[in-house]
Amino acid sequence: MVKRGRSSNDGKPWKCHCGNVNKPTKHRFFKLPAFQCGKCQTKLALDFKFCLGEIEAGGKSLIGEVYDQGNEPLCVPFAYAKAAEITERVFLINNGMDPELVIPIDPFELERRFLDKRPDGGPSGVGLTKDAGLHKVLHMGLILRSEGIQRIDVGPEVIQLEESEIFNQDGTYIAADVSSIPRDAFENICHAMAEGIPLVATYLVGKARGRVPYCKSYKSPSLRRIRDKKGKEIGHAVVLIGAGMQKGKLYFYFLNSWTKRFCARRNKKGDIIRGGIGKIRESDLTKNVIKLSPPHEAGGERRLEDQPVFDISNINYVLMKGMEKQSTAQMLQRLRDREAANGGYIPAGHDDDGIFRDDEGVHKVVVTNVST
Repeated sequence: MVKRGRSSNDGKPWKCHCGNVNKPTKHRFFKLPAFQCGKCQTKLALDFKFCLGEIEAGGKSLIGEVYDQGNEPLCVPFAYAKAAEITERVFLINNGMDPELVIPIDPFELERRFLDKRPDGGPSGVGLTKDAGLHKVLHMGLILRSEGIQRIDVGPEVIQLEESEIFNQDGTYIAADVSSIPRDAFENICHAMAEGIPLVATYLVGKARGRVPYCKSYKSPSLRRIRDKKGKEIGHAVVLIGAGMQKGKLYFYFLNSWTKRFCARRNKKGDIIRGGIGKIRESDLTKNVIKLSPPHEAGGERRLEDQPVFDISNINYVLMKGMEKQSTAQMLQRLRDREAANGGYIPAGHDDDGIFRDDEGVHKVVVTNVST
């Protein structure tokens, strides 16, 4: 297991107005503050922050190098590739192995696999707020679980790593499982990241997306503003690696795939000290975040279901878009009960009784009741 000293960003105990002292919860890499009082349920009001980017093991970064997707619309496969790499680096560190032994998967191959599944076989450079974007995020995750992706360079290191049960014999990466966490379940997202689990997330970007100063939060343009100006809705996928709260406002740290020049911190000579990590408001996420399970870990109740067809099933749609405040757990149970009663998978749009489907046009979806 990884051993480290106490981080300055570990959560601190806090005393509620009711007199109760709320102790932080311990996780693999960070202690998190109690998000609400254990006695009176008052919410946390203290600032806090944590980021996996600050963790090193034996002088080696937990998150590895920053990727560069170039000028191509490949943010989704690059985000998945980095999330898979970090998940494996954490696994190796926890088992006393060198994280540099991890060989990244090929994001270009993941892109090709997705295109092969599209009925039209067309280009995937469509904004993430379009229906094709939702398909892309979902199906790429499922590809990593059901088929796996070849690594960039399979060399002699594979022999070493086969003993750790990360690699298959042919050197492909296969996710143990794929699941989602509601984007408004801030505490659950924080707990996952504090355990060393990166999460794939999406948000809208504007013209200033590449000019974000170091330590400043990026503010996504509102959908209304984009439409009023008749602009193009452009989405972007990144990897969440940390979070925090400042003056009551929640935010996430994310790892981008735009090289270290993104959100770069420079010394007096202009050299980049740190870069590639940005901040975004919690409310700007457009889809539920995706978790690639570490080796031997199941996805649980929010496991994405297999898709025999390209169209997104009702269950997967709820898992990808339904928020915690919308009581989607009950909806999922009704859909699963109906699926079981019908002998298995139910295609999208088949007898869905008005299940919310906004075609990615509006992010605050409305959930209607689903009868069994």
